[in-house]
Amino acid sequence: MAPIRSSNLERSKWRTKCREELSKHIQKKVGISIEPSQVRLIPSIDDPYTWKVLPGKTHLFSKNISDHSIGAYKELCEGIDYAFEAVPVAASTGTSTVEHVQETLIVTKPPQVSFSSRINELQEENSKLQRELVHWMDQAAAEYQLRLQSDEEMVRLKVANEALKYELDKSSMMVDYFRGEISKCSQIVGRIMPLMGELTTGLTSDKGSSK
Repeated sequence: MAPIRSSNLERSKWRTKCREELSKHIQKKVGISIEPSQVRLIPSIDDPYTWKVLPGKTHLFSKNISDHSIGAYKELCEGIDYAFEAVPVAASTGTSTVEHVQETLIVTKPPQVSFSSRINELQEENSKLQRELVHWMDQAAAEYQLRLQSDEEMVRLKVANEALKYELDKSSMMVDYFRGEISKCSQIVGRIMPLMGELTTGLTSDKGSSK
C-alpha cells in the first residue's frame, strides 16, 4: 500500500474543518442541522438552504467542496459571516435553479444582520471613495484653472515688461539725443558769447568817438 502524501493529509484536514464550520454556520443561520459530510456549496433544489455571497467570493461556490484546494478551504472558513452566509430558501424560489437562486439572493434578497452590516460597510466605503474622488477631481480642476490663469498672467506681464523695456530704451535714446543737442547748443553759445562781447565793446567805443 502506497504511503499517503502529507499534502493530501493536509487537504483532507482542511476539507473536514471546512465542512464542520459550514455545518455549524447553517445550524446558526437557518436553524437546521446538516451533517458536515452533507454540506453543499451548490445546493440542490431539495436543500432547505442556499448561499448569499459577495460578488468577489462567488468563485468559491462554483464547484463542490471536494473539488476545492486548501487555499479555497481556508477562504471559506475565513469568509463565514463576512463574505457569505447561509439563508433559507423561500417557497417562491423553491423551484429555481441553484444558480438562479444564488443570483436572486445576491441582488434582491435582504441579508440578515451580520451580512447586512458588511454590505452597509462596503456601501459606505464606496460612497466615501466616490466623495473623495469627486473632491480630488474638483480640486484638480480648480488647480488646473489656477495654473491657466497664472500662465495667462505671466504672459501678460511678460508682454507688458517687454513693452515697458521698449519704451525705456526709446526714452533713453531720446535723452541721449537731447543731451547731444544741448551740448551742441552750449558749444554754439560758447562761441557766440565772446563775439557778442566784442560787438558790444565796439559799439560802445563808436558811441564815445561820436561824442
